[in-house]
Order: sequence, then C-alpha cells, then structure tokens
Amino acid sequence: MLETFFIPEIKKLHKLRSAIFQQDGAPPHFSIDVRRYLDDHFPGRWIGRGGSIRWASRSPDLTPLDFFLWGHIKNNIYKTPIKDIAELKRRIETEIKSISKEILYNGFSNISKRMNLCISVDGSHFEHLL
Repeated sequence: MLETFFIPEIKKLHKLRSAIFQQDGAPPHFSIDVRRYLDDHFPGRWIGRGGSIRWASRSPDLTPLDFFLWGHIKNNIYKTPIKDIAELKRRIETEIKSISKEILYNGFSNISKRMNLCISVDGSHFEHLL
C-alpha cells in the first residue's frame, strides 16, 4: 500500500520531503525491511515503533484509524447480520470504497486539537477532554 498508493499520492502533492508518516505498532510494521523503507522515504520523519520520532505514551487517541475510521466502518458493516466470510469481505470492500473525501476530512480534521490536548496532559489520557 505504501509503494503502490501512499507514496505516489504524496508525490503528486509535492509533500514527500515534508510529510511525517505515522504507523501503528503492529508486529509486521516493525520488520527491518519496513523500517529501512520508512527511513529511506521519510528520513527522520516517521512515528512508530523503532522510528525516529517516538510515539506519545498511551496515544491511540492520536491515530485517526483508531479514533475514527475503524469505528465508522464497523458500525456500517454490522448494521445487519452477516451470513459468512465472503459477505463480510464484500461489505468491508464496499464500505472502504464508499468513504468520501468529506468523511475522511471530517475524521482527520481534529488531529491538531488532539495533539495539543495530548501535549497539555503530558501524554496521559485526554479523550474525556474532547
């Protein structure tokens, strides 16, 4: 996904040299190959396990996928009972494809507010302050 979608899109926006990349702590994202790739494309500018910028402690509230996108998708996928894995896969694909730019913008637009709150509470929990 990074090579085939994200990097080309960032290049189109002429932001590759200034973008800061953030990833979660999933074990596959910690492989040496992934870390080398991120070091090559985001030198000194990536947040994640083993990255040049450390994660804020207890910071899932800073990850748009965690605080917004997965919940949004899950709510829509499970509105009605699912019969089997094939249907689940279809619903996930359909839901992801149906996400509009406006929905993404709304979900990601308050990241600055969340970052400032995290800083103001020295990295402690802050969701109750939103």
